[in-house]
Amino acid sequence: MYGRPETDQDILAGFTSLHEAIAFGFDKVNQRFTAIDRRFEAIERRFEAIDRRFDQADRRFASLEARMMRRFDEVNQRLDALEARMRAIETRMEGVEKR
Repeated sequence: MYGRPETDQDILAGFTSLHEAIAFGFDKVNQRFTAIDRRFEAIERRFEAIDRRFDQADRRFASLEARMMRRFDEVNQRLDALEARMRAIETRMEGVEKR
């Protein structure tokens, strides 16, 4: 079997008919495909777990981004208010200097 080429007669010698040999061969192929399917299903489950982790990380980043953007908006509003107060003070100072 190993190390020497097999002839059709050698292969068929262990079977009672060609039909039995073909059925045996197809059973072996089906078993291999079943094993491959199981491996792919396991890989798919791992990818699904990774996808769930990425989705979770995406939600966390989106939440952090929203919080940061709110903080930037708050800071910008405060800066706008301070700039408006500075302009008002500058305008009053210009009025005092003209007197």
